[in-house]
Amino acid sequence: MISHVRVAFGTGVVLGLWKGQLAAAPTTAHLLTYYDGRCSANCKFCPQARESSSDPKMLSRVVWPRCELEKVLDALNKNQSKFERICVQAVNYPGVVDDLCELVKKVKGVCNLPISVSCQPLTAGDVERLAAAGVERVGIALDAATPEVFDRIKGNGAGGPYTWPGHARALNDARAILGKQVSTHLIVGLGESELEIVQTIQFLHDRGITIGLFAFTPIAGTSLAGRPQPDVVRRR
Repeated sequence: MISHVRVAFGTGVVLGLWKGQLAAAPTTAHLLTYYDGRCSANCKFCPQARESSSDPKMLSRVVWPRCELEKVLDALNKNQSKFERICVQAVNYPGVVDDLCELVKKVKGVCNLPISVSCQPLTAGDVERLAAAGVERVGIALDAATPEVFDRIKGNGAGGPYTWPGHARALNDARAILGKQVSTHLIVGLGESELEIVQTIQFLHDRGITIGLFAFTPIAGTSLAGRPQPDVVRRR
């Protein structure tokens, strides 16, 4: 039974869990599964990676403080009108799907906002479990735009458990279950060409998968901390 969850800093400000100044208040409440340890994956850009020495409160550039789940649920119940949706993100660890299902059910018990889950590749059975718990959308991040970059950044070449075919299969399985309510992420600046990332965007779009496009950001303590950020014009 889960007792804690991580909350993105801006989300916590809107929920009244702590004080802070926001240039723009988020319209999505971002939560992250809490696990007392590192992710079992080893994505080179990620502060949560198994071999990362980054602050474990970090995910991307954002700080995610640990909070008591009951406090977060109470704050969501009182402040749900300030958000349009909830996104629950997950690190990879044994039992994470059980935790996600429990967390989603508890969140659905206090508010009626649509919930998406962003996580590692899942089996079709696990996607069905999440849908039964109340998840409307599932995101499985490719991150890399080509199989070669994928292997080097988050696959076997990085000491990670993932494969390009495994991610593609999981996206297809989720698409078959959830229809167009399936998403992925791509990161600009991991070594791909502009043509390659555009081709992958088209490939995914043709299959009805929504793409979120991000720019690579170097984070201290990760394997790619010394890699430069891509030019903003290229990302746009």
